[in-house]
Parts: sequence; structure tokens; C-alpha cells
Amino acid sequence: MHPRNPHLYFFSPTGGTQRVAGLFAENLNAADACTDITVHAEAKTFSADDCLLVFFPVYGGRVPGPCLARMRALRGTDTPAVLVAVFGNRAVDDALLEMRDTLTPLGFRVIAAAEVIAPHSVNTDIAAGRPDAADRAKIEGFCTQLAARIAADAPAEIAVPGDPDYRAYNGLPLKPTGGLRCIRCGLCADNCPAGAIPKAAPQKVDKHKCISCLRCIQICPQSARGVPLPLRLAAAATVKKYCTGRKEPKFYL
Repeated sequence: MHPRNPHLYFFSPTGGTQRVAGLFAENLNAADACTDITVHAEAKTFSADDCLLVFFPVYGGRVPGPCLARMRALRGTDTPAVLVAVFGNRAVDDALLEMRDTLTPLGFRVIAAAEVIAPHSVNTDIAAGRPDAADRAKIEGFCTQLAARIAADAPAEIAVPGDPDYRAYNGLPLKPTGGLRCIRCGLCADNCPAGAIPKAAPQKVDKHKCISCLRCIQICPQSARGVPLPLRLAAAATVKKYCTGRKEPKFYL
């Protein structure tokens, strides 16, 4: 057996992915090994005695660009890696493959992966309460197997699903701006994962950078940020159409 140091990195604009990371940390007895990379990640090199676990949301079947940018600040030394894609009850599509393709040239070897459901960030009625008790039981079982695999002397690389051409995704037309209640406190600008909110004019947004994660709406202390209601309702209805039926977590070892 080869004891390794787990490092759990999560990119979680609205908290769903962070909760999933917390469940894994609890089951792996690694509560002190979590790092939030939603806004920033420091450059770091990992050794073969480490194991990197990456938790990330799926947007339109892809990994959010800022999340991939955080990953590119890291380097491995044939370091085992575990990928956990968190999605809002539609599909993971090419996200696991995209993350694996990003990490492999950086010195990481993907030895396990998972797909876990959490509430949809646009329509939180979708998959509300997940991961639920049934999900948590499956995660616990997976973590038992995962702990043994991480400790194996030379865990083999695995294949993950996805199309190498990647699914086309141009984002959602949800670009929140500040209204009359905005007091220019700058909290949204400081916490925007994409750096899309100018510090000098936090009521505005760079629509080209914005990834429509809606984090700024969630954290605004004045409830000043938002998108036009008809647009928000239309987007919520659209995602609901594609997220019907209960999806189940999947695990790859």
C-alpha cells in the first residue's frame, strides 16, 4: 500500500459542488484538505505521494473556463487524480473528458471519476435536496473503494466518457447587472469567478467574460443584482425541459 496525501479542490460558484466535495471529504477523513478555487488558485506542484481530487460543475456539458484556468496553475509528478463532475440533473456530456485532457499533460494520472447530481444553478427546483440520502449512501460506498484505490502502489489510469471534439456550448443569456439598490460595496466584483464585474463600476458586467453562474446574485447583500424576470423565467423553463426524470450518480474506477 502507498499512503497518499489527499488534496480536494473545488470550483463552486453557488455552493452545490462545495457540498459534494464536503461529502467526499467526510467519507475520506480529509475535512482539512479542501481548497476553494472558485475565485483564485495558487500555483502548486504535487508529488507522486499526493492525490488530487477535483470537484467542478458542469455547464452545458462542459467545464467552466475559469475552472480550467485554475487547473492550469497546477503541476503533477505522475500524481493520481480523481475527477468529480457535479451536474444539475441533465447530463455530464464531455466534462469529465475535458478535465482529464486538461490535467494529463500537466503531470496527473486520472485513476477514478464520478458524476454527482446537485440542484441546478438556474432553476434550483430541479434536483432540490440532492445529494439526498440515496446519493450519499452511494458516495459512501464509492469512497470506500476509492480510498483503497488511492492507496494502491500504482493505480492505473482509467477511461472516462465523452467526445474528444467536445460539445459546443456558448453559455446562457443570463448576465446579471446591478440595480438601484447597488451600494457599490464591491463584494460581487471580488467574488466573481470570471472576473467579469469591474471593481470601479460593480453595477455593470462584462458580458463576454460572464459565465452565468449567478454567484453575484446569490451573494449580493442588497439583493441588487439580477437579470430581467422574463429572461430568467424563460431560462428556467428551458433547462427544466431538459432536466426531467431522476438522474443517478455514476462512478468510474
